[in-house]
Amino acid sequence: MLPPGLRYFLAVAQTGSIREACEQLHVAQSAVSRQILKLEQRLGAQLFIRGPRGMALSSAGEILLSHAREAALQEQRLDADMASLRGLKRGHVVLRTIEGFAVSSLPEVYTGFMQRYPGITMDISIAGSETILPAVRDGLCHLGIAFNQLPDPDVAVLASAPQPLEVLCSPDHPLTTSPGAKLSDLLNWPLALPMPNGGSRRLIDAACHAAGLTLRPSLETNSATLVGAFVATRGGVALFSGQRASAQVRSGQLVVVPLLLPRFRQGHIALLARRGRRLPPAVESFAATLSAALMRRR
Repeated sequence: MLPPGLRYFLAVAQTGSIREACEQLHVAQSAVSRQILKLEQRLGAQLFIRGPRGMALSSAGEILLSHAREAALQEQRLDADMASLRGLKRGHVVLRTIEGFAVSSLPEVYTGFMQRYPGITMDISIAGSETILPAVRDGLCHLGIAFNQLPDPDVAVLASAPQPLEVLCSPDHPLTTSPGAKLSDLLNWPLALPMPNGGSRRLIDAACHAAGLTLRPSLETNSATLVGAFVATRGGVALFSGQRASAQVRSGQLVVVPLLLPRFRQGHIALLARRGRRLPPAVESFAATLSAALMRRR
């Protein structure tokens, strides 16, 4: 196991707060503060700069963070090697995924995998694509599922599948009578869009800029659940990816209308892992299951 000092240091570095680190670790603040102080005394350098916005890493803290993460990875490799001797009966998988995949394909994938390997535990969180890529790169999760992620030399794409941006509306909406929607059509109704800076929004903003249009959304969100409620109650439309497989669309409560602009069909969803990182057996097996699910979407 990692020494307590390194574990506590990592928790504070990742959360930026001693209080949040204590809640995560289930230990007293005095214990965390004491271990951080011992590390600073041993290394002869201040590890954190304490400010009004929390705990920021000093230059020495940045160096220690790199070594601490590598030590944590080595510990995971040791656990993985021990687990491989026992067969795939135990293990832990940390996944960060966009909500569109989480509400469509992931439940079926997860259920089937856990039926085969009930001893494996999961940590699955919903996040935006813009935060998933750095989380994979920095070793904060084993796997990530992101939309239109930017290239990163430290992140490998294990599998990908097309995921076009489409219009979501109610079954009685006027757009459902047409074979497809134009970008200018979205100016006529209340509109929901993904959050700025994400992969979907970058694609939308680039298309609007090329067309000389300005979309003024009534709602900006990364919640697929909230999008469904907005469309159902406001009589408006939403421009998102990955909604075709959602429960509301499959049940007929909502309808997907394709966009006629070709660039919106170029979106893709990808399974990511840190390049060069040897994944534990449980993670490798789950990654293979996720890859197969993405291949079926092609």
